[in-house]
Amino acid sequence: MENIKELIKKGSVQFIQASITNFSLLKELFQGTIYVFHQAALPSVPRSVKDPLATSEVNITGTLNVLLAAKDNKVRKVVYASSSSVYGDTPTLPKREDMVPHPQSPYAVSKLAGEHYCRVFQEVYGLATACLRYFNVYGPRQSPDSQYAAVIPRFIRWASEGSPLIIFGDGEQTRDFTFIADAVETNILAAEGARSSGY
Repeated sequence: MENIKELIKKGSVQFIQASITNFSLLKELFQGTIYVFHQAALPSVPRSVKDPLATSEVNITGTLNVLLAAKDNKVRKVVYASSSSVYGDTPTLPKREDMVPHPQSPYAVSKLAGEHYCRVFQEVYGLATACLRYFNVYGPRQSPDSQYAAVIPRFIRWASEGSPLIIFGDGEQTRDFTFIADAVETNILAAEGARSSGY
C-alpha cells in the first residue's frame, strides 16, 4: 500500500484488498475490463515448502478463478506472471521458453500449473493469454526488510550505510534479475501484442 498511496490519493488507482480465491468478487470486478494483469500469488519458495496447500489454493485455484472470471467477462487478454523457477536448476544457459520445465518446489509447480491453465483457456475457450517467466524483479521502493527480499535492495541499503555486503556461500552462485520498469513494459507489450502461443 505504501508504494501506491500517492496514486490512490490522485484517483489514478482503485485499491481493493481481496483474494483471488474469491471468484464471485473477481467476476464482478472484471466487468468492462479489457486486460487483466495477473500478478497475484503467494510468492515464496520457502513458504511453499512449509505450506504447499496454501500455495496451491492461491496460486493454482486463484489463477483458475482469474481465468474463469476473465472468460465470463470477455476480457481481451490475461497476462500471467509466471516464474523462472519453473526451469528448476538446469545448468543450461541461457534459459529458453522451449526448455522442458523441471520445477523443484510447490511454488514452481503452482506457477507451471498456471501456465498450463492459461494455454488451455486460450485453446478451449478462446481467451487470449500470455505468460511471462520473471527472473527476480527488483526496483525502487522495494523493501530490503522482507524475509523474501531480493539481494539488490539489501546490497543498496548496506552500501548506503557503509556496511559490508554479505554474500553467503562461496560467492560463485549466480542470480538473474529483471528491473521493474522492464517488467512493466513487457507486460504492456504482452497485453497489446498479437495473440501468441503463450510465452
